[in-house]
Amino acid sequence: MGRGIRQSGAVSLFAVIFGAMLLTIVTIGFMRLMIMDQRQSSNNDLSQSAYDAALAGVEDAKRVVRAAQTGNIQAAGVLNGPINCNMVAASGVVGGSTSGDTIIQTGTGAGKRFDQAYTCVKITMKSQDFIYKSIEDKSQLIPLRATSSFNKISIEWYRRDDESNLGGANAVNTEISTTGDLPARNSWHSNTPQLMRAQLINPGPTFSLSTLDTTGVTSFFRPNVLRSDVAGQDGTAVSGKTSDRPRATDGNEHNNGTNIVSCSKTFKFSGEYSCKAVIEVDEIAAGSETAFLRLTSIYKGGSVKVSLQKTDGTIVNFDGVQPIVDSTGRASNLFRRVEARLQIGDDFAYPDNAIELKNSLCKDFSVSGRGSAVAGRCKP
Repeated sequence: MGRGIRQSGAVSLFAVIFGAMLLTIVTIGFMRLMIMDQRQSSNNDLSQSAYDAALAGVEDAKRVVRAAQTGNIQAAGVLNGPINCNMVAASGVVGGSTSGDTIIQTGTGAGKRFDQAYTCVKITMKSQDFIYKSIEDKSQLIPLRATSSFNKISIEWYRRDDESNLGGANAVNTEISTTGDLPARNSWHSNTPQLMRAQLINPGPTFSLSTLDTTGVTSFFRPNVLRSDVAGQDGTAVSGKTSDRPRATDGNEHNNGTNIVSCSKTFKFSGEYSCKAVIEVDEIAAGSETAFLRLTSIYKGGSVKVSLQKTDGTIVNFDGVQPIVDSTGRASNLFRRVEARLQIGDDFAYPDNAIELKNSLCKDFSVSGRGSAVAGRCKP
């Protein structure tokens, strides 16, 4: 009898030991998970703070560019000089260190604890391209001010991440539907590139209404997504010279129909765009202040990239049209780096249009010397 009791006590002892070990393992596991979550949360907070610090550097860069535009000689000298990390402080527009971090001023305890600063802000006034995200039926006016003369304008549009094809789907084939009248908006497929309207304004060194009447060129680029890919091609060439097609409204001589543009199903142009059109134009001189490109996305919006080229395909940089800011922010010992394109505009507010309508406009009336108006016969 005594022997059996002793055996029963040993079993209980082993059960208690293994139970305690199990509870210890579970407790350590929970503690490890809590520490990992806390560390991840702290890293997320630091990452967001470093990103915010980098954006603060971008905002200060905007102030430097704007100051140069409005006549600040010191800021203009910095932007025209060598590109380095201390351009913001060297401009004198905002305070900051010329040899180290620029501390972000904050009134919160959390902000001070994160020790936010931007460590390097570079401003490049000359960009190889102009990129933006277009909105349906809204125009983007791009000054064609370049570092040297050019005679080609390359327009690329529609990226894979513009809409539902983000998951990897290719652009929808439209090869069989690029003839005839344009379809209704609700018939335009969601994964089909947008139709682009490009208006070139190049009156030359002098700007007047008479020159605008003879130099404006408008083209409509209708996408044609081919079954076989178009990788390696230079894009669809379109004439934009005034001698070939002065205006879209000059009577029956130029009906200005759509130009069919070959597009890639797998977004091969520049490694990310589906469609590309190259407009051949009369040579536009360096630093032109009167040449513009007006782009409108029809049926939908999407990503657009514009670049300038010489006859041999050499890229010509834009000059102060879309400055590039490369900003590095820091929070404690974690760094974030962002690149931003500035579209802060010039001193002159470029008009988009005098009036924008989705339906017809009737202006058929006459006014007599007696101050009365007589309605016309048009019916909008």
